[in-house]
Amino acid sequence: KNGAASQTTVLKTKEKSFSDVITKDAVSQKGLFNTHQVGGKYFFELPDSLLNREILVVTRFIKTPSGARNYGGEKISENTIVFEKGPTNNIFLRIATLVSAADENDAISKAVNNSNITPILEAFTIKASHEKKATQLVDVTSFLNSENPLLALSNPQKDSYKLLGIEKDKSYIKEINSFPINTEIKTVKTYKAKSVKGKRKKALPAAVLAGVVTLEINNSFILLPEKPMQKRYADARVGYFASSYLEYGDDQQKVDRNTYIHRWRLEPKPEDLDKWKQGELVEPKKPIVYYIDPATPKKWRPFLIQGINDWQVAFEQAGFKNAIVGMEWPENDPSMSLEDSRFSVLRYFASPSKNAYGPNIVDPRSGEILESHIGWYHNLLNLLHSWYMVQAGAVDNRAQQMEFDTALMGNLIRFVSSHEVGHTLGLRHNMGASSATPVNKLRDAEWLRKNG
Repeated sequence: KNGAASQTTVLKTKEKSFSDVITKDAVSQKGLFNTHQVGGKYFFELPDSLLNREILVVTRFIKTPSGARNYGGEKISENTIVFEKGPTNNIFLRIATLVSAADENDAISKAVNNSNITPILEAFTIKASHEKKATQLVDVTSFLNSENPLLALSNPQKDSYKLLGIEKDKSYIKEINSFPINTEIKTVKTYKAKSVKGKRKKALPAAVLAGVVTLEINNSFILLPEKPMQKRYADARVGYFASSYLEYGDDQQKVDRNTYIHRWRLEPKPEDLDKWKQGELVEPKKPIVYYIDPATPKKWRPFLIQGINDWQVAFEQAGFKNAIVGMEWPENDPSMSLEDSRFSVLRYFASPSKNAYGPNIVDPRSGEILESHIGWYHNLLNLLHSWYMVQAGAVDNRAQQMEFDTALMGNLIRFVSSHEVGHTLGLRHNMGASSATPVNKLRDAEWLRKNG
């Protein structure tokens, strides 16, 4: 006991007062974490109310080197973390995982807990405490600049680019911004490149020229809802993207897999609840908004927005009007960032690839879709031209041109925009259990002679 007491006394004497650490020269912001910059050091002020709360960390590229085959806005990783008080004067950051679960009233829940301890990624020494605000101050400078898998490239990603470790003297924290439910961190990270003798063509041009590769990366720390959205179980007959975990119970004769779909949280406003229950169309409490990347050519933006808005009619069948809206990005709003994982964005890539994709970021506890960054490659227009010329060239004179007019190409862009938005809503190919033609017509020889 005397040893423990003396240790506690030593720890308390090491901890400085808040004003000693955060001086009058500090640059501070209020938000999810109050952040403070003192000279070249950065501090998070963690409130006790956030301890043991689940926080989603989404890491994205801001800028990438030539030849990397990845583009600004694309996701690097997605993890859930928890901050917790350590046994001494420290704060632990754990990576949360959901592999298996059990009802806490069942005896087997003890076995599940014994085999599911989450890893401690980082331990922060508490530099000071603010008793009135019930907050703990930790220095995050070295953590944000480090080569950890939460905030930087993973080992497989480094291998794919033929990179080694971070060059610390060429890496730095560029900017930190904090908002009510999220904190955004921008860093510049420079990696030493591997020596690839005889394989220069496979190395990134920057690696060949300079021996190093520099990236700009954004980390979004987003507070997950205290009460997760109610899950909706997956049904194999309907094609939804889904998450799952193993579920154990005392009365089981086999282990169950709990599989639940990815879907947006659409709810009526409290004052409209009765109208909605009676079948009236009402606007949702929080509509789904997709912004168009300002890097998108202006002539195509209206068609991309139309493709997003095409889904409004589907949501009307669920009782919501204006449930999903496409709009231009507000370029002069300093409170908004394209990499911020609070906002859904259609990102436009200057790329020779002929592709587009529609991912979604979900709350892993419930399947609630939180946002999406649709990826749109510039050379997709070449693919659309080839598709339509081959498929419709015999019957549509507009398709018999090496360059389509704006109206035709715009309509094809609208079709792909709508398709990718369908994926971000949680739907897989073929948008699951949907068809344009009833099966009985496909089996009707006379109908096929007229329409085949």
